[in-house]
Amino acid sequence: MVSVSGEKQNFYAFIWHALFLAFVSTFVDVNTVLSSFILKIGGSSIHVGIITAISIGLPMITQLLFAGFLSGRSRKKPFLLMGIYIRVFALAGMGFTLSISDSSEPMRLLMMVFLWIGLFSLSGAFAEISYTDILGKVLPLTQRKKFLIFKQFIASTGMLVSSIVASRFVITLPYPANYTMLFLIAALLLFIAAFGFLMIKEDTGHISSYSGIIHIIRSIPRMIKNDSNLTNFIVLVNLTSLGITIIPFYMAFSKFIFGLTNDQIGSYLFLLFLGMIISTFFWNWVANRFRYKGISFGCIFIGGLLPLAALFLSRFGMGAYQWIFFLAGFTISAGKISFQGILLEITNNDNRAIFTGIIGTLSLTTAFFPLMAGAFIEHYGFKIVFTMIPPLVLTALFFLWRIKCRAVEVPTKALPVG
Repeated sequence: MVSVSGEKQNFYAFIWHALFLAFVSTFVDVNTVLSSFILKIGGSSIHVGIITAISIGLPMITQLLFAGFLSGRSRKKPFLLMGIYIRVFALAGMGFTLSISDSSEPMRLLMMVFLWIGLFSLSGAFAEISYTDILGKVLPLTQRKKFLIFKQFIASTGMLVSSIVASRFVITLPYPANYTMLFLIAALLLFIAAFGFLMIKEDTGHISSYSGIIHIIRSIPRMIKNDSNLTNFIVLVNLTSLGITIIPFYMAFSKFIFGLTNDQIGSYLFLLFLGMIISTFFWNWVANRFRYKGISFGCIFIGGLLPLAALFLSRFGMGAYQWIFFLAGFTISAGKISFQGILLEITNNDNRAIFTGIIGTLSLTTAFFPLMAGAFIEHYGFKIVFTMIPPLVLTALFFLWRIKCRAVEVPTKALPVG
């Protein structure tokens, strides 16, 4: 257990990182910036699916490999910093590549973007394992809900501010200078974000009994069989993620229906993050009454109905359709808060890193659904795909109901740490 002073310092260290990471997340947001970038350089729905799978799915399915390595380490902070610095290099590399690229060769540029984003995503997965483990060790259970809500508030505020800046870059600067600036600035901001973790006081803990990738793989069936929470959470993540990984395709649908101008991209980007910051207050109210499972219910419900809402609102023009991105902000923020919150409640210091890796690796729909959706859309159109998703996502409610979280939190309405 950390001291009160150490607890406060760790709290604000994580908040510092969350704020600057929020700026970065806006500049490389797969739902708006990256998907519009792919479409701008000549990509199709298939390429949007690829970049979504790389950005969201790839880091999840590789987490088990990293968890096997990290679970045998008593201190995770050095590996967390290493993962962040590799991400900085990847962003800077993508910005430099774009600055010297030949716009007449879009396929070569697409391949380079996929490679850079792949490195960015893999290093993010490596860092995420350490992040979750350190968070569970240095913040007591009574502080976690306060932290997760406050972190989402700070992150959403930062995203809203940076979305205005990012939309200005996209609208006012010519291509490729606009995206080049976004990626290079994102690299600098992520480097600054790492300063927060230099402040973390991480005690040398015990080495988890789950170590070694071969041992872990052999143990997965037993862990899944013996822990119903783990089984239900894996299915929950897979089904709920369908409603989140479809969001970048709303950008492709917009291009198909209305075209895709820089002004549209700027509006979509702003509304997405406006929805995220406004939803934070709503999810804080939900958390005080229904805790993380209540927030997860909201993520499932909104994410499941959004595809049908996109088809419906597209009939009334872009002015109505653009609010899809505002509602998508509610879904994204709910997913970020509830997934991490539930994971912290159903794990302990011994199994947290390995459970994170198992859940990520078995989140197969997150990795492969964007690829399938892109191919299906190319062959059958948006209407078929958008109609198939809602019943699948809403099925997650059954598995959410079966998860049993620890009821030992002390409710708090205050967002800042005392």
